[in-house]
Amino acid sequence: MTDYYVRTLYRRILCEGSAFFDDRTRTFIFNRTRTTFREYKDCTDEKRNKTKLREAKKFLYRIERANQGHTKSCLKLLQAAYGQRGKTRHRLLQPYTIAPADHEDPKPLIPHVPRTAPPPKLCGPLTSLVVSVLKKKVEPQLPSPEYKPLHPTREANLLWRWRTNLLDRVLPPLPFEIVCELERRAGASESHPRYVGNLQIGGPLWNDLYSGKENHYDIAHLYPSATLVPKTKVVRTHQSLPTSPFSAEPSPYATLSMIQFVNPDFEPLDEKEEERDIKGEKQLRKARRLYRRLLGKVPLLSPLPTASNMWDPKIKFKTFSSCWIPESVTRIEEKPENDK
Repeated sequence: MTDYYVRTLYRRILCEGSAFFDDRTRTFIFNRTRTTFREYKDCTDEKRNKTKLREAKKFLYRIERANQGHTKSCLKLLQAAYGQRGKTRHRLLQPYTIAPADHEDPKPLIPHVPRTAPPPKLCGPLTSLVVSVLKKKVEPQLPSPEYKPLHPTREANLLWRWRTNLLDRVLPPLPFEIVCELERRAGASESHPRYVGNLQIGGPLWNDLYSGKENHYDIAHLYPSATLVPKTKVVRTHQSLPTSPFSAEPSPYATLSMIQFVNPDFEPLDEKEEERDIKGEKQLRKARRLYRRLLGKVPLLSPLPTASNMWDPKIKFKTFSSCWIPESVTRIEEKPENDK
C-alpha cells in the first residue's frame, strides 16, 4: 500500500508539473521531485517518511492550484525556481560566501581559541546588497556592559548571529542571462534603452561564477543552455489521491466522514479555491504580470560581479531595480519636430 501511494504521488507531481506555464519552473519541479524521491527511496525511518510524504502532498496541491490560476501559488513556485527562497537561493548565494585562497581570515579574539574568531568580511556584491537592499549595517552595534567588558566569546557569538541573519534575508542576483530572459518575458524589447542587456547591469554571467554546476539539481534549470522540460498538451483533470497509509482513520462522529460512509466518491468543495480557466491572451497577460512581480525582488548589480572582482576593495558595486516591475516602466517619449 505504501509503495503504491508513493508511486501515485510521484507520477501526479510530474504530471501536474509538466502543465505549468514556465519552462524553467517545470524543469525545477522535475529535478527536485526526482532527486527527493530517489534520496528517500530506501529510507526506513517511518517518521521521516511520513513527514516527507506530507511535504510532497502539499507541494502537489500547490502545483494544482497554480495550474488552476491561483496567483499566490504561481508566485511561490516562481520564487522557489528563480532563487528567492529554498535550496536554489542557498546554492546561488554560495559562491559569494567562499573567499579566495589568498584572503586572510580574521584572527580569534582569544588567541589559540578558534571558536572565538569573528566572521570574515563580506565580498563587494553582498555588502552592497545588505546596505542598499536590506537597509542594514554589515557590523552590528554590540552592547557595552556597565561593570565589565564584553566577553570575547559572547562578542563572537553576537557577530556570527548577525551575519547569519543577514545571509538568511539577502537575495542573490540571478545570472545575467536569466535576468535578460525574465525582462523579455515581462514585456521588454531588446531594443529598449532600459533593457538590462543594453544597460549591462544584473547578475554574474553563468560561466564566470557557476561554471561546472550545469548538472546540479538545485540550479541546473537556471543554466542558460539547459534542456528544459516541454509543456504537456494533455488536458489534466482533477483526480483525488488514494488514502495515505500514514493517515488516521476517520472519526465516526465527523459529519464529513458520515457522508463518505454513504458515498465513498464524495469530495468536499473548497470554497476558497479560485478555479479559473485561463486561455489565450488572458494567460499571456497573467504570466507577464507574474514575471514583473518576480522582477520586483530581483536585485541588479553594476558592474557585473565576477570571481575576480568580487573581492577587490577598489570596486564599488551599486544596486538597481528592474525598470519593468509594476508601476515602474520607464517610457521615453519622442520629442516633437516642431518643439525646439
